[in-house]
Amino acid sequence: MGATGKIAVISHSFVNEVNQNRWKKFDGYEVHLIMPEYWESYWFKEKIVFRPKEVHKDNFYTHLLPATNVKNWNRYFLKGLCKKLKEINPDVIYLLAEERSLIHHQVYFCKFLYRLKSKIIFFSMNAKGVPYKITKNPLKKLFHFLAFLNIKKNTTSALVHYPGCLKSLRDGGYDKPIFIQTQVGVDEDIFKKDEKIRAEYKEKLNFKDKMVIGFCGRLSEAKGVDNIVRVFIRLAKTYPNLALLLVGDGDLREWIKKEVKNYNLENRVYISGFVNQEEVPNYMNAMDIFVLASKTMPNWIDTFPLVTVQAQAIGLPVVASNSGAIPWQLGDSAKIFRENNEEDLEAKLVEYIESEEERKEFAKKGQKRTLRYFCHRGMNENLKKILKQVLKEKFVFHKESEEYTQWKAY
Repeated sequence: MGATGKIAVISHSFVNEVNQNRWKKFDGYEVHLIMPEYWESYWFKEKIVFRPKEVHKDNFYTHLLPATNVKNWNRYFLKGLCKKLKEINPDVIYLLAEERSLIHHQVYFCKFLYRLKSKIIFFSMNAKGVPYKITKNPLKKLFHFLAFLNIKKNTTSALVHYPGCLKSLRDGGYDKPIFIQTQVGVDEDIFKKDEKIRAEYKEKLNFKDKMVIGFCGRLSEAKGVDNIVRVFIRLAKTYPNLALLLVGDGDLREWIKKEVKNYNLENRVYISGFVNQEEVPNYMNAMDIFVLASKTMPNWIDTFPLVTVQAQAIGLPVVASNSGAIPWQLGDSAKIFRENNEEDLEAKLVEYIESEEERKEFAKKGQKRTLRYFCHRGMNENLKKILKQVLKEKFVFHKESEEYTQWKAY
């Protein structure tokens, strides 16, 4: 399909090629991803260096620019950004940058400098409240207040992770249309059921004849991994064919290994350590039930855990806590338990363990919801409807009586 318009999407996150996949499928527009030419990230104190490649294929382009800061996503400018935006002359500029990010103001200056007619939208996953209201330092408060005025003046609309982020923007006085759509999403071409990989990984993990409860992510208290492990240890006594697969690494790893050894469960628990994103679906295929037990911590809330919808895309039944955005994200497509309540978590897991029919029912519901709202193709179709409204500045608004509708403004 030929391009009917141009969209420039700006984010440091595109240095990881996995995060570009959604945009390679975004047809109907000429897509220009603008990112740093070099970036440093730290995962459990391990330095990871990204040097993305410049790409031009059909209607998809990547543009690499030097960044003034290669570690902090809130405090960098891109050298040559104004000239690049003038060259592209996009219909829409989509900023994947929260309210405190300096890149906002560089983009507004570029638009003013070259009198670009581009509409500007931005993405926020900030559920804590707008910076000028939560900052105690008076100078920072003033700076963030003036910065937020600039955002309100120069943007046409915003996209947010979930309703809590919408509330933060509204509390700050952002009165323009807001759409609820996450920005990375799930690549359904990677996260899909594969019986061959399932058999291979079951064999690799020595879980061939086991029912596998799985988790992916940081092995931390915030993710409720301590709850998962304790519940598994109790269930292991009743269900000898049960196994636990933990994909990831974190500060609870040594504690988990000690607990598992204390109960002689070493042959029924597997900890992968850090794995590349591309390998996560392979491990997920070896699972039978996926569990996420996030809990609200001081200065942390789980605003949009991607792993739950990745698991649903593969076709796994999900058990998850009612922490943060999770109940909104999953709706009635998963079993929800009270966060930090191990008895409730155990009861929900038992329901799945003892009923193949329930596992199939929730797997089907979860996959349907995820493909519609949180996988690339479904998200892209909804975003095209959003862009059409942004370009014309004529918006369709969601009604309170309606179910969640991604392409309607709130």
